[in-house]
Amino acid sequence: MTQSRTKREWRTPGRRQGYRVLAPERHLIVCEGEKTEPFYFKGMRDALKPEFRNRIHIVVKGTGLHTVDLFDYALRESRLSGGYDHVWLAYDRDDFDLREFDSVVGKCAQSSDETTAFHALWSNPCFEVWMLLHFGYTTAEMTSAEAIAKTDDAFRKYLKRPYKKSDTKLFENLSGQLIDAIPNAERLNGWHEERCMTNPSVMNPGTHLYEIVNTLQDYLR
Repeated sequence: MTQSRTKREWRTPGRRQGYRVLAPERHLIVCEGEKTEPFYFKGMRDALKPEFRNRIHIVVKGTGLHTVDLFDYALRESRLSGGYDHVWLAYDRDDFDLREFDSVVGKCAQSSDETTAFHALWSNPCFEVWMLLHFGYTTAEMTSAEAIAKTDDAFRKYLKRPYKKSDTKLFENLSGQLIDAIPNAERLNGWHEERCMTNPSVMNPGTHLYEIVNTLQDYLR
């Protein structure tokens, strides 16, 4: 897996001139959902600092596809487009086949090479686990319905508004809590690993959505 260009200098020495500008870093985010996740990631894209908007290109696609089908779509899109530096797959456990849900992590690792890194941004049971971790830390197992209800409670308590899956300003509304969400998600991941639970399908609650925010947070307002 290649080192992200976002961790390097944007200009490197050239032959004729003192510097040459590196090509923009390209990110493809493919989402299982067609509303909530795409709205969130488009909000993240819109939050790029002005000086980085020509340097980091983010394409967001909501597909309605799940697990293995989502991976196949991402692989096809990456090849047809001429390639991305990073391809991120955002998908939920919900009630889908356990083996297929777990297999996407391995498929991403196997498909990554020197030019493109594939990342599995899984959530168990659903995307709302990531929302909840903005407001606090929990290890309590939950269903998707329970996660959505708890997210709504947290939004009403801390943001003074209901949680709506069709909210186009999800990222904007939650950006102030990223400083808590990322370490909470990392801590939760470690909690599962300490108990030898490493398959995403048994890591409830859990999410790897923090990985993309970790990668890009230095370039966000």
